[in-house]
Amino acid sequence: MTILETARLLFRDHQPEDLEPYCAMEADPEVRRYVGGQPRMRPAAEHKFRSVYLPPVRNRLGLWATIFKPEGHYIGYCGLYPHFGERGPIPGEGTLAFYLARAYWGRGLATEAGHAFVRFGFGELGLTRIVAGVEVGNDASLRVLEKLGFAWLSTEKGERRSFHEFELRNPESSESV
Repeated sequence: MTILETARLLFRDHQPEDLEPYCAMEADPEVRRYVGGQPRMRPAAEHKFRSVYLPPVRNRLGLWATIFKPEGHYIGYCGLYPHFGERGPIPGEGTLAFYLARAYWGRGLATEAGHAFVRFGFGELGLTRIVAGVEVGNDASLRVLEKLGFAWLSTEKGERRSFHEFELRNPESSESV
């Protein structure tokens, strides 16, 4: 199922043929640098793909296979997934994520995907707030969030990794104030 489309990107359910490019991304240390640090070995990558990404997305909140339309290739996954608080999903809120193969970095594709999912989240899903977390040092993702209009909330410092937390409020929502 196709959920969304932009000029250069198509977002759809993951399919079995996406496994190979997915595993290649998971093995790339640069792609994994800010999302876990270590490359994911093939058995673990296959397990995650089959258990997390291959089942169809429910309720249109999820991470979608991202296809670069000019080439017809799977290049990663992007989307909005539920924003979880201490007691579970927070109604009316989503978390923005974009994860692309290194060969597609620096082309504005994460920003293009982000714009599409912000419009989708606020317009079609009626979300009141979208959040995003970026590991400290991931300047490229910080620039994407700046371009999308996200506001910095805080920096959570951990023992090994620290994250900046951002939010974007729906300007059409009465809860935005």
